[in-house]
Amino acid sequence: MLWISSREGIIIDTECPIPERASAVAEVARRMPRLADRTELIGEYQGSGFQEPKFIVRRVDGQVIQLSRLLYLLAASLDGKRDLKQIAAALGDELERTLRADQLAFLIDQRLRPAGLVDDSPAGTVEPPAKMMVKPDPLLALRFRVGVVPERVVWRIAGLFQLMFWPSVIASALAAFVGLDVAIIARGGTAQIVPSALALVSRPGLTLLVIAMIVAAAAFHECGHVAGCRYGGARPGKMGVGLYLVWPALYSTVTDSYRLDRVGRLRTDLGGVYFNAVFIAALDVAYLNSGSQWVLVTIVFLHFETATQFLPMIRLDGYYILSDLIGVPDLFSRMGPVLISMIPGRPSHPRVLELKRWVRYAITLWVLIVVPSLLYWVIGFVMVAPQVLPAVLHRVGELAHTVATLATAGQVAETTVGVIQIFLLLLPWAGGLLLLGTIVHDPLRWALSRWTAARVQAGRSSC
Repeated sequence: MLWISSREGIIIDTECPIPERASAVAEVARRMPRLADRTELIGEYQGSGFQEPKFIVRRVDGQVIQLSRLLYLLAASLDGKRDLKQIAAALGDELERTLRADQLAFLIDQRLRPAGLVDDSPAGTVEPPAKMMVKPDPLLALRFRVGVVPERVVWRIAGLFQLMFWPSVIASALAAFVGLDVAIIARGGTAQIVPSALALVSRPGLTLLVIAMIVAAAAFHECGHVAGCRYGGARPGKMGVGLYLVWPALYSTVTDSYRLDRVGRLRTDLGGVYFNAVFIAALDVAYLNSGSQWVLVTIVFLHFETATQFLPMIRLDGYYILSDLIGVPDLFSRMGPVLISMIPGRPSHPRVLELKRWVRYAITLWVLIVVPSLLYWVIGFVMVAPQVLPAVLHRVGELAHTVATLATAGQVAETTVGVIQIFLLLLPWAGGLLLLGTIVHDPLRWALSRWTAARVQAGRSSC
């Protein structure tokens, strides 16, 4: 079970050059575009790792879009009351440069309207919204998911746990976490880990308790993200379940945390592991009082899960922590430009040059770590899968027979554990097939479109 704070992604919108000679149309200057309804102009992106300041806008569907200063000021000027000629004059005075109505029309048509930020319908009329540009699925994102807890309920949950982020509460909770862990070690808890794990093999009911506590910890983890998001002044979105790569995952939507400063975003990122520490501390108390073996196994497992959250190679908490530390959203979108810039004799990519120098070094180091790691796992999976899959299917068949026998005998706990085992054995392969389909979908569609275009062109030539 993975715990993920999901960010819907930023459409990175870099400075768009203004053409010196845009198409001159008499009606252009009289156009009176306005900002799309319920579009929020948030302001400058705080703690940015870019050379030039970036500004962010929240769209009606919750998507957060990053704009250059020029495009942001242009969007802010679209009030539906002034025509483009008036806007060009006002915006030119603010920027201390000469702007023409047809130049602004070009920026609106090519950048703001495709992003779903402009509404050209006459005031007072109702028209169906234009199809808005959405960001392509980011690399290693949580694609297969379904929302379970609606936003209004998440808002109340976040409010319930806000007090957990008072500085005095944080200090007390972390001190208790460390102190209770030390107490368990001092009482010989480490020597009991293996015997406790072995004891669960013959007691499936306790195994179910461990699984239930892990799921509860995952849900509490997500509460930490949304509570941290609301505490900083942002609005969290839905919470739900999904399949991340090949693992089941709970997620919370905290896209709105982009409006916060660096400290606020990091609070949101770290809220999950902080709540893990609180959950583990409560289990520590239970174990010290009861000595229950299943509680100790749960504590050890949750320590491991919490530590893995800091890995920045995939989109776990550590990835977002690194992203917010250096002030660059969606590090994976920078991987290609960084690799291209590392080719000898090639100039640095513009998406690399727009970053501050120390940020370039940090992202380059991250790429040098992540790329070999991902290649290692992908190659390993491809090599091992043909050998492991037959054994997995054979084991699933055995378990299915065993589960049927246990169910007939009325052994509920053992039957439930067997079903969970079958589910966990099949889930990675189902996730792998979905991931493979996602990877090959775009290349196959591109190849098919090229083949179709070639056939059409050949048909025209024969005519």
